[in-house]
Amino acid sequence: MSDENLPISTNLETIDLQLQLEQLQKEFAIADQKVREFEILLYKHLGDDIIEVQELTSVYKELKRTKKQKRQLQKQRGKNYVAPKGLKVTEDTLHTKIVTDDLQERKRLYREAMFHVHPDKFSINSIEIDLATEVTTKLIQIYKEGDLKALQAYHAHIFSDVSFSELTKTANVQIQTNPQTYILAEIETTKEQLNQLKNKSTYIVLMTYENPYTFIDELKLYYKDKLAKLRKRTRKAFK
Repeated sequence: MSDENLPISTNLETIDLQLQLEQLQKEFAIADQKVREFEILLYKHLGDDIIEVQELTSVYKELKRTKKQKRQLQKQRGKNYVAPKGLKVTEDTLHTKIVTDDLQERKRLYREAMFHVHPDKFSINSIEIDLATEVTTKLIQIYKEGDLKALQAYHAHIFSDVSFSELTKTANVQIQTNPQTYILAEIETTKEQLNQLKNKSTYIVLMTYENPYTFIDELKLYYKDKLAKLRKRTRKAFK
């Protein structure tokens, strides 16, 4: 092959890689749209339950930490130690401090952020719920304090963790001398995005259930059982 044919060959390879990338990006966009629409539907049916599970999980963990600290103090002070009566968790301030005209805006920001922080909102794996506890606790604290600006700032911080496709976009990407290297990197990135999307519970349901909408009934049963247990475990916090 002569030297003058090399640029044509290289150009054809680049075009082929670009087509592969575009096909992958199209596949990801279609799948991502379907998953988002399905999750919106699930949220309409289960949003309140999901948020309450997150809140009560946070309260329950705080109760366990407090109980553990009390046991440690009892051991330190001996058998005659008398624990203070009434375990107080100031969850009541969640509502009593909401007295200003920004009530609806703060509630909207809080609910949006609370729903978003869960790493996999519709998984029935309780371990995944625990992953959001730290952020959930902080969000509840800010909401209870009643500072709209602080809540807006934290809301923006939470939503800065956008979709994988947005996270991988950078404004100052330096395209290398060989465009094939850059396109290959983009192909690998898109493949990883697609792989993570396909591992989501909601995607698996869409692909494997004959009627994906029956998943709503499964989740309702799961959250009903989960909430019953959490309400029982945290009832002392709201007395």
